[in-house]
Amino acid sequence: MARPRNYDDDQVLNGAIALFRERGYAGTNVPDLISKLGICRQSLYNTFGDKRGLYLKALERWGQLEIDTKLDLLKSAGSPLDNLRTVIRSFAAMATTCPSDGCLTARAMAESREDAEAMAVVKRQVERLENGIRAALERARELGELRHDVRPERLARALTTASYGMGLLSRLPGSGPRIADAVSVLLGILDDAAT
Repeated sequence: MARPRNYDDDQVLNGAIALFRERGYAGTNVPDLISKLGICRQSLYNTFGDKRGLYLKALERWGQLEIDTKLDLLKSAGSPLDNLRTVIRSFAAMATTCPSDGCLTARAMAESREDAEAMAVVKRQVERLENGIRAALERARELGELRHDVRPERLARALTTASYGMGLLSRLPGSGPRIADAVSVLLGILDDAAT
Protein backbone atom coordinates (compact mmCIF):
# COMPACT_ATOMS: atom_id res chain seq x y z
CA MET A 1 0.00 0.00 0.00
CA ALA A 2 1.38 3.40 -1.01
CA ARG A 3 2.00 5.93 1.73
CA PRO A 4 -0.09 9.10 1.56
CA ARG A 5 1.67 12.21 0.31
CA ASN A 6 2.54 14.61 3.10
CA TYR A 7 3.54 17.58 0.97
CA ASP A 8 1.88 20.06 -1.36
CA ASP A 9 3.15 20.29 -4.96
CA ASP A 10 2.69 24.08 -5.01
CA GLN A 11 4.75 24.52 -1.84
CA VAL A 12 7.47 22.27 -3.24
CA LEU A 13 7.54 24.21 -6.53
CA ASN A 14 7.64 27.57 -4.74
CA GLY A 15 10.49 26.34 -2.55
CA ALA A 16 12.33 25.01 -5.59
CA ILE A 17 11.89 28.35 -7.36
CA ALA A 18 13.50 30.12 -4.40
CA LEU A 19 16.45 27.71 -4.34
CA PHE A 20 17.04 27.81 -8.09
CA ARG A 21 16.78 31.61 -8.10
CA GLU A 22 19.35 31.82 -5.33
CA ARG A 23 21.77 29.08 -6.39
CA GLY A 24 21.00 28.28 -10.01
CA TYR A 25 20.51 24.79 -11.40
CA ALA A 26 24.12 23.63 -11.07
CA GLY A 27 24.48 25.12 -7.58
CA THR A 28 21.44 23.29 -6.21
CA ASN A 29 21.88 19.63 -5.34
CA VAL A 30 19.34 16.95 -4.49
CA PRO A 31 20.24 16.82 -0.77
CA ASP A 32 19.63 20.60 -0.58
CA LEU A 33 16.28 20.19 -2.30
CA ILE A 34 15.24 17.39 0.03
CA SER A 35 16.32 19.30 3.11
CA LYS A 36 14.89 22.69 2.17
CA LEU A 37 11.66 21.46 0.57
CA GLY A 38 10.73 18.89 3.19
CA ILE A 39 10.28 16.17 0.60
CA CYS A 40 11.92 12.76 0.58
CA ARG A 41 14.13 11.68 -2.31
CA GLN A 42 11.66 9.07 -3.53
CA SER A 43 8.80 11.56 -3.55
CA LEU A 44 10.90 14.00 -5.56
CA TYR A 45 11.63 11.29 -8.12
CA ASN A 46 8.06 9.96 -8.17
CA THR A 47 6.53 13.42 -8.65
CA PHE A 48 9.10 15.28 -10.74
CA GLY A 49 11.31 12.55 -12.20
CA ASP A 50 14.59 14.05 -11.00
CA LYS A 51 16.25 17.36 -10.19
CA ARG A 52 16.05 18.48 -13.81
CA GLY A 53 12.34 17.64 -13.97
CA LEU A 54 11.76 19.72 -10.86
CA TYR A 55 13.86 22.54 -12.35
CA LEU A 56 11.82 22.57 -15.56
CA LYS A 57 8.55 22.63 -13.59
CA ALA A 58 9.88 25.41 -11.35
CA LEU A 59 11.06 27.40 -14.38
CA GLU A 60 7.64 27.01 -16.00
CA ARG A 61 5.84 28.05 -12.80
CA TRP A 62 8.15 31.06 -12.31
CA GLY A 63 7.46 32.20 -15.84
CA GLN A 64 3.72 31.91 -15.33
CA LEU A 65 3.87 33.93 -12.13
CA GLU A 66 6.29 36.53 -13.48
CA ILE A 67 4.65 37.03 -16.86
CA ASP A 68 1.03 36.72 -15.69
CA THR A 69 1.61 39.56 -13.22
CA LYS A 70 2.97 41.81 -15.97
CA LEU A 71 0.27 40.81 -18.46
CA ASP A 72 -2.48 41.48 -15.94
CA LEU A 73 -1.05 44.95 -15.36
CA LEU A 74 -0.72 45.61 -19.10
CA LYS A 75 -4.38 44.63 -19.62
CA SER A 76 -5.74 46.57 -16.67
CA ALA A 77 -8.06 49.55 -17.05
CA GLY A 78 -6.69 52.96 -17.82
CA SER A 79 -4.01 54.10 -20.18
CA PRO A 80 -2.11 51.28 -21.93
CA LEU A 81 1.00 53.49 -22.06
CA ASP A 82 0.78 54.28 -18.35
CA ASN A 83 0.41 50.57 -17.62
CA LEU A 84 3.46 49.85 -19.77
CA ARG A 85 5.42 52.58 -17.98
CA THR A 86 4.59 50.88 -14.67
CA VAL A 87 5.85 47.55 -16.00
CA ILE A 88 9.06 49.19 -17.23
CA ARG A 89 9.60 50.85 -13.85
CA SER A 90 9.20 47.47 -12.18
CA PHE A 91 12.35 46.30 -13.98
CA ALA A 92 14.37 48.59 -11.72
CA ALA A 93 13.26 46.52 -8.74
CA MET A 94 15.43 43.68 -10.04
CA ALA A 95 18.54 45.50 -8.89
CA THR A 96 17.35 45.56 -5.30
CA THR A 97 16.34 41.88 -5.18
CA CYS A 98 19.39 40.35 -6.84
CA PRO A 99 21.47 38.32 -6.75
CA SER A 100 19.65 35.98 -4.36
CA ASP A 101 16.16 36.76 -5.60
CA GLY A 102 16.83 37.46 -9.24
CA CYS A 103 14.80 36.52 -12.27
CA LEU A 104 14.90 32.76 -12.76
CA THR A 105 14.22 33.22 -16.49
CA ALA A 106 17.28 35.44 -16.91
CA ARG A 107 19.37 33.03 -14.84
CA ALA A 108 18.23 30.14 -17.02
CA MET A 109 19.22 32.09 -20.15
CA ALA A 110 22.76 32.28 -18.84
CA GLU A 111 23.09 28.88 -17.17
CA SER A 112 20.94 26.51 -19.21
CA ARG A 113 21.77 27.52 -22.77
CA GLU A 114 22.60 23.93 -23.73
CA ASP A 115 19.32 22.55 -22.33
CA ALA A 116 16.82 22.62 -25.21
CA GLU A 117 13.83 22.00 -22.95
CA ALA A 118 14.77 24.79 -20.56
CA MET A 119 15.35 27.15 -23.49
CA ALA A 120 11.93 26.22 -24.91
CA VAL A 121 10.35 27.25 -21.58
CA VAL A 122 12.33 30.49 -21.58
CA LYS A 123 11.41 31.22 -25.21
CA ARG A 124 7.69 30.82 -24.42
CA GLN A 125 8.04 33.25 -21.50
CA VAL A 126 9.88 35.85 -23.57
CA GLU A 127 7.32 35.56 -26.36
CA ARG A 128 4.40 35.90 -23.94
CA LEU A 129 5.86 39.10 -22.49
CA GLU A 130 6.68 40.49 -25.93
CA ASN A 131 3.18 39.70 -27.21
CA GLY A 132 1.63 41.35 -24.16
CA ILE A 133 3.70 44.49 -24.61
CA ARG A 134 2.88 44.58 -28.33
CA ALA A 135 -0.85 44.24 -27.57
CA ALA A 136 -0.63 47.13 -25.07
CA LEU A 137 1.16 49.27 -27.67
CA GLU A 138 -1.45 48.43 -30.28
CA ARG A 139 -4.23 49.44 -27.86
CA ALA A 140 -2.35 52.64 -27.11
CA ARG A 141 -2.18 53.42 -30.82
CA GLU A 142 -5.91 52.69 -31.25
CA LEU A 143 -6.64 55.09 -28.38
CA GLY A 144 -4.45 57.78 -29.89
CA GLU A 145 -1.74 57.55 -27.21
CA LEU A 146 0.94 56.28 -29.61
CA ARG A 147 2.11 57.89 -32.83
CA HIS A 148 0.86 56.08 -35.94
CA ASP A 149 4.36 55.77 -37.39
CA VAL A 150 5.55 53.70 -34.40
CA ARG A 151 5.68 49.97 -35.10
CA PRO A 152 4.39 48.18 -31.98
CA GLU A 153 6.06 44.88 -32.82
CA ARG A 154 9.52 46.47 -33.07
CA LEU A 155 9.11 48.57 -29.94
CA ALA A 156 7.75 45.56 -28.04
CA ARG A 157 10.75 43.49 -29.10
CA ALA A 158 13.17 46.22 -27.99
CA LEU A 159 11.46 46.66 -24.61
CA THR A 160 11.37 42.90 -24.00
CA THR A 161 15.02 42.50 -24.96
CA ALA A 162 15.98 45.36 -22.65
CA SER A 163 13.96 43.91 -19.76
CA TYR A 164 15.70 40.54 -19.91
CA GLY A 165 19.04 42.24 -20.49
CA MET A 166 18.49 44.10 -17.23
CA GLY A 167 17.60 40.79 -15.60
CA LEU A 168 20.95 39.38 -16.67
CA LEU A 169 22.86 42.52 -15.70
CA SER A 170 21.22 42.55 -12.28
CA ARG A 171 23.40 39.55 -11.38
CA LEU A 172 26.35 41.96 -11.40
CA PRO A 173 26.89 43.53 -7.96
CA GLY A 174 26.29 47.26 -7.93
CA SER A 175 24.20 47.20 -11.11
CA GLY A 176 21.41 49.31 -9.61
CA PRO A 177 22.52 52.64 -11.15
CA ARG A 178 22.97 51.04 -14.58
CA ILE A 179 19.51 49.52 -14.44
CA ALA A 180 18.00 52.78 -13.21
CA ASP A 181 19.60 54.58 -16.18
CA ALA A 182 18.33 51.92 -18.59
CA VAL A 183 14.79 52.24 -17.20
CA SER A 184 15.00 56.03 -17.59
CA VAL A 185 16.09 55.68 -21.23
CA LEU A 186 13.31 53.15 -21.94
CA LEU A 187 10.74 55.51 -20.46
CA GLY A 188 12.17 58.29 -22.63
CA ILE A 189 11.82 56.13 -25.74
CA LEU A 190 8.21 55.43 -24.78
CA ASP A 191 7.59 59.13 -24.18
CA ASP A 192 9.05 59.94 -27.61
CA ALA A 193 6.69 57.40 -29.19
CA ALA A 194 3.64 58.92 -27.49
CA THR A 195 1.43 61.47 -29.19
